Amino acid sequence: MRDTIHAGAIFINDGTLLPEAVHLETEPFVRGWKLVRNFDGDKLSREIGRAGWTFFSFAGEISSTVFGDGGTATVRRAVQQILANPELGQSNSLEVTRVTPKRFLGVPYTTVYACSRHARESIFFFRRDEAQGRSRDESGRGLSKRRRSPRVDVALEEIASRSKVPIRLSIEGDSE
Repeated sequence: MRDTIHAGAIFINDGTLLPEAVHLETEPFVRGWKLVRNFDGDKLSREIGRAGWTFFSFAGEISSTVFGDGGTATVRRAVQQILANPELGQSNSLEVTRVTPKRFLGVPYTTVYACSRHARESIFFFRRDEAQGRSRDESGRGLSKRRRSPRVDVALEEIASRSKVPIRLSIEGDSE
């Protein structure tokens, strides 16, 4: 691997769906993640936007500090720690925002900062059909009825409990 981990570097999850118009050159990084070689965060965001998709950032920054001089191996270890971090949640990509090598009492250490990113066909994290309890069929074309996901049920129940107006939580056509 060449020296490619720098501010703007993008790591993408192996199972990430992207528009057909976006052609990534990647190299394996750690199990389940690839390093994108031909795009940085801004260029990839523009390319995905041209295809009508969204590449958004989650709020907040994730960081990892490791001992070392800021060389390739040190930065690689820090990024591996970030990718193993549960704070990534359901995001399917990660953008390195800063790499800062420093010294304290002569001991070198490096901190890598990154933000979670997510490529999605919709501008919403949950698609409307998911929130309504429907999903695309296996071909990805039509919509088929299904039960809401547990995440949606929890979110709707939380909203209903805070609301002063009664809210019906069933979906049209539900027999519940």
